[in-house]
Amino acid sequence: MPTPSAGQFLHNALNRAGLTSRSDGDRGSSYIAIPVGAHGVIMVTGMTGRAKENELDYRPIEHQGWGAVYYPNTEEDESHCTEFYQSADSDLVRDTALVVKAVLGVIAGRSAS
Repeated sequence: MPTPSAGQFLHNALNRAGLTSRSDGDRGSSYIAIPVGAHGVIMVTGMTGRAKENELDYRPIEHQGWGAVYYPNTEEDESHCTEFYQSADSDLVRDTALVVKAVLGVIAGRSAS
């Protein structure tokens, strides 16, 4: 059985945490999008040892950190966002657990406000 990509590893962790996520991106980047409320979204993307950013489809051994950004309302203003997680952790398992915890914290904080 082939080893899943780092992005698939993150998708699986988000799913286990009860979160819906999908892969998205464009020609220059790829990320995982997690819907938040009616118009918000959290975007998580990875970095590899090749010093490339904004990608998901790399081998777990190449992982060099996750970055996560929250856009509270993509319907009104896509320029307003908050970066809430940035790491340079090459331990995919640990880093993924931490970014999932951070995502859950942002969602919980939004629900409490």
